Amino acid sequence: MSMRTLLRNGLLVLGMIFSLNVLANDKCSSDSNDKDWPIIVRKGDKLYEGDKVFRFLSFAVPNIQQNESQIRTDRTNRFPDEYEVRDILDALQRLGGRATRTFSLSILSPEDDNMPVYVQGKRDYNEEAFQCLDRILAYAPEYDVRIIIPFIASQRFGGIRGVDEFAALSGKAEVGAFWTDPEVKADFKHFLSFILNRTNTITGKPYKTDPAILGWQFGNEFDSYYGDRRLPGNEWRPIITAWCQEMGAFIKQNDPNHLLFDGGGMTRQAVLADPNIDVVSDHLYEYWSGMGTQLSPIALRSIEECKGIKPLVIDEFGLCTMDNLKTLLETIRETDITGGLLWSVRGHRRDGGWYYHNEGGTSVNSFHYPGFSAGRVYDEKRTLDLMRTEAYLLKGEALPAIKAPSQAPVLFAHKDGFTWRGSTGASYYVIERSESPEGQWKVLATGLEDSVIADVIAFEYSPEAAEPLVFYHDETKDKNKKYYYRLKGVNEGGSSEYSNILAQE
Repeated sequence: MSMRTLLRNGLLVLGMIFSLNVLANDKCSSDSNDKDWPIIVRKGDKLYEGDKVFRFLSFAVPNIQQNESQIRTDRTNRFPDEYEVRDILDALQRLGGRATRTFSLSILSPEDDNMPVYVQGKRDYNEEAFQCLDRILAYAPEYDVRIIIPFIASQRFGGIRGVDEFAALSGKAEVGAFWTDPEVKADFKHFLSFILNRTNTITGKPYKTDPAILGWQFGNEFDSYYGDRRLPGNEWRPIITAWCQEMGAFIKQNDPNHLLFDGGGMTRQAVLADPNIDVVSDHLYEYWSGMGTQLSPIALRSIEECKGIKPLVIDEFGLCTMDNLKTLLETIRETDITGGLLWSVRGHRRDGGWYYHNEGGTSVNSFHYPGFSAGRVYDEKRTLDLMRTEAYLLKGEALPAIKAPSQAPVLFAHKDGFTWRGSTGASYYVIERSESPEGQWKVLATGLEDSVIADVIAFEYSPEAAEPLVFYHDETKDKNKKYYYRLKGVNEGGSSEYSNILAQE
């Protein structure tokens, strides 16, 4: 064998050894990351992240898995894309949030005009929808945010629907069939098995081993099932309790790793006694309970009932006065309550502006981080600032400086003006113009906000809400000249990178 051949073979062996070492190091790195960000577990009445107690104060994000309004006629923005998912997760991280909750997964209904949904038929699941859920779980670790996922709603909200619509897919129309009919329960177990045994198409990680999932939840407000339908609670509570006990055992059999959250409809004693339910859930609203209702005493009674047995999470709260909110936040922080989620924050639209939602005809709309003048009537910025402060107090960490806005905005020509895809964290925008793509740039306007709708009740479901809004008109341009425009987002921490350069004649 020649010296050249020996040398070549030696280099090949060294290369193979180096490659194997790189692969081993990558695996170690992955294992290390899983160890640093472990699945959250319960010990008694507390949650643990490794050997540290896990607590959180954050926001619910009910449209991160499916946009419920401002849906375009072609339905292309029904399921949030990467930009929209990251925008919400980034906002939560900036607010100090370490957990959040999606809303329930949508069910087909003839009343929703063929709106794409998660469950689109009997034992038939929409892969496009579930790939959106994959995106949420894939990106969540980058923002240190854990996800609570409720399976189904008890209500019949348009575009979401719930237990009655699920039963209808099984051909059952009688009241309460979802909870009692053997065929419907078998179909729901098929749905549970599908999601619990799913593998993420982005990460390749099985859901049942994914630490991005904080926990599963039976569903949303099961006590509303009999309450909304004016059915006797003393008859239906035991029925729903039996259903939860059966499904809880099935869920834990398929996924013994993750927490299971109470979904309402059971007595507190039944929740605390069930070995498969890990976390007690409360929803606290001043508006729905009656204005003047103080939320802190309710939370104190709940934590006393749970103390020493199971953790308590107030996974929805809000629609209350500022004083009521402050007192509740102080109660969460100073007691053993594991966490709370204020209802609710919504994100930027991919084609410009924001998604909007009004809360039950009140003066309160969805929150848009970091808060804007259009939200002054419901103390948007004040509430967001308070929640951020309280989140860091709960974590025992110093309040960090505000980070500059994240990604560069994307500038679009729209109608007779401009709209743009926003930068996460931007308080306002600066638009500039030049007669050459190389400059010199002149500031046309500053202080431009992209959250501009105050009357959300009238706007939310209007036809014009499906299209982006115009945020700026250049009234000073010469019609005989070609101009170039660019944009940047600004907050007290600095500026984003500039947007694309947009040419207009």
